[in-house]
Amino acid sequence: MMKIIKFVAAIAFLLTFTACSMKQEGNRTVIKEPGKSITVIENENTETDQPSIFVEKIDRYEGMEITDWFDEQTVVLAKENPELGKMSLLENAEFYPRSIYLYHLDTKEYETVKAPKDMFLGGAILSPDKKHLLYYEYSIGDTAHYLMSMDEREQSLVTDNILGVALTAEWADANSVIGASYAGGVYIADTNRNITQVADLQEQLFTVQKTQDKIYYITIDDSLQLYMLDMITNEKKNLKVENADGIIPSPDGKQILISQWEGSKKKLLVADAEGNILRTIAEGTEVTGASWSPNQLMIAYQLKTVINGVDSSGLYLYDVLTGKSMQIAVNIESVKIRWSPLGEKIAIAELDERNYNSSIIYLKVNTAETDETNAKDNDKDASETKNIGYIVAINTEKKH
Repeated sequence: MMKIIKFVAAIAFLLTFTACSMKQEGNRTVIKEPGKSITVIENENTETDQPSIFVEKIDRYEGMEITDWFDEQTVVLAKENPELGKMSLLENAEFYPRSIYLYHLDTKEYETVKAPKDMFLGGAILSPDKKHLLYYEYSIGDTAHYLMSMDEREQSLVTDNILGVALTAEWADANSVIGASYAGGVYIADTNRNITQVADLQEQLFTVQKTQDKIYYITIDDSLQLYMLDMITNEKKNLKVENADGIIPSPDGKQILISQWEGSKKKLLVADAEGNILRTIAEGTEVTGASWSPNQLMIAYQLKTVINGVDSSGLYLYDVLTGKSMQIAVNIESVKIRWSPLGEKIAIAELDERNYNSSIIYLKVNTAETDETNAKDNDKDASETKNIGYIVAINTEKKH
C-alpha cells in the first residue's frame, strides 16, 4: 500500500521589482503595485513534521516571454530587440523585432540565440536533450515553425526551414517534431531535415501530440473529437471526448491532460494512456497553461471562474497524491507555465495584449529532518520564506 504523504505547500506569487505595499486581510496578503493588485492565498495551519514546499523568492521579468529552461540557472525567452531597429513593415512600424535569448539567472546575462531583422520570434521550446530548439516566427500573417541546432546557433545565419507545412508543432521526442499540416493530416519532422506524413492520418486536425507509440489528435469538425492512434497496431480509437482543445502528455507518457469545453464551461481532465478519464481536475470559464511537474506529483494551471456574477481568476497547483487543488494566487490570466528540470522553480508568462511579462517562483522542499536541523535558520529567514498551508493525501484510484 502506498504510504500516505502530506505535503505542505507554500507559494507567495508575483513579487515585482517595482515599489509595492502589502497588507493582511484575514488569511490573504494583498500586494499592491501600480495598476494592479495581487492577492496571495495563505493558510496558517501547518504541520512541521511532514515534507513541505517553501517559497525562497520570486523574481519578475517585465516585457519577457519565458518559454523553457536550458538548466536550473538558465531560461529560454523572447523579448524586443532594440539593437535591430524598428520593424520596416508599416503595420508593425511602432514595434521592435522580438529575438530569442538564453538568460542566465545567476549572472543576469543574455546570450543571443536567434535575432533576424524584421521578425517577431517566440514560443521557443528545447528538445528533451537540449540540443535543438523549436520556435515560431512571423511579421504579418500566419506563423511559421522552425528547428535549429543549439550548437550551431552562433554561426548559422539561415534557419533550418523544415516545418513550412506546419499548422502546429510539438516535440515528439529528442529527435523529432510532430504537428498538424495546413494541407491536412499529420507530419513528423526530424532534426536531420527529413519530413514524413503519417499515412493513417489524413484528416484536417486541430492539434496533435505524440508520446511513446501513441499519437493523440483532435479533428477539426463540429465536435472537435479526440482520438488516439496506436502506431504499432495502426488502430484508431475514439476517446469519446468532444469539444477538446488541448492535450498534454505526462513526462512518462502514461497519462494525459485534456482540456475540454462543455457548453460555456472549460474542464481540465486527467486520463490514462488509453484515454480512460480518471478525474476532473478543474472546471470554470477558462483553464490555461496546464503543466506537469517533472516528477508528475504536481500539475500547475490557471483557472477562471464566475462566482455570484463576479469573475475570479487564479493560479492553482493540483497535487496528484491528494487529488486536490490549492489556489496560490489571484488575478492571473492567460498564462504559459514551465517547470524547471528539477522541479525547483516555475516560470510563468502572462500575455497582456501584445506584451508578455514573466515571473519565476523559486521553491524549496524541506523534510522533517531538514526542518529540525535548520530551525534556527528558518527563524532568521521567516521574513523571506513562508509555510502557508497543507493538503492531506487521499487514495488516487480512478474516479468518475
